[in-house]
Amino acid sequence: MSDGDSGVAYKIMFEKDHANVKVTYDLSTPVGGPVQIASFQLTVDGTDLISDFSPGQTAFNGVKFHTLAKPGQDATVSFSLSANQGEPAGGVDVLRGDHTFDDAEFES
Repeated sequence: MSDGDSGVAYKIMFEKDHANVKVTYDLSTPVGGPVQIASFQLTVDGTDLISDFSPGQTAFNGVKFHTLAKPGQDATVSFSLSANQGEPAGGVDVLRGDHTFDDAEFES
C-alpha cells in the first residue's frame, strides 16, 4: 500500500482494541548514507498524531495512542513520509468499526 522508494525503511502498525488505537512506528535510513527524513505524518480518523518530528533525522520511532470518538464506525488510518532523496511514500487503510479488534500494517 505504499508507493515510491523513499530511501527510508519503515514499519508502521495501527492496532485497534475497542475504542483505543495504538500506533507503533520505526523509520530508519541507511547508516552513514546521505538520506535524511524530511517529513512524517500519521493520522487516525483525521487526527495527526505526530507533533514532535524534526526534519533531517536519520531515524525516528515511537508509540502513539488515540481514542476513537465513534469506535463502532470505520476509522481511516494513514501515513506519509518523504526524504531528501527518493520518492515519497504513503498508505491508507481502514480499521473496521464492526470489529472489536483490527489492525493495519505498512512496511518497506
